[in-house]
Amino acid sequence: MNRQQQLDQFSLALHRRAMAALHLDPAQRERARQTLARWRQQSGETRSDVLWNEWEQLLASDLEVLTRAALDDSEHGQLMRSVSPLGVLVSQAERMTLLQQAREEVAVP
Repeated sequence: MNRQQQLDQFSLALHRRAMAALHLDPAQRERARQTLARWRQQSGETRSDVLWNEWEQLLASDLEVLTRAALDDSEHGQLMRSVSPLGVLVSQAERMTLLQQAREEVAVP
């Protein structure tokens, strides 16, 4: 597994954890919306705007639709996760554990 695959694995695991948190407490969706709004305010117009627009629509949609999009294993899913506001739902400790797990997967021949 190369470095990019490691990052993709980490990102997918992070989003699985974020979606688990949302399923437990759907009100946390608002934290992701606020994060996205803050990014937009701080950065102005960017190339990520199209993807952020898609995230806004997904955050307003049914939880199952959001889950399918966040965990989509396609290239588009990977691209969406690269600009995702859902990371705010995962604690720093959980992130470090997920990152370590992704690194260990890389080390396995």
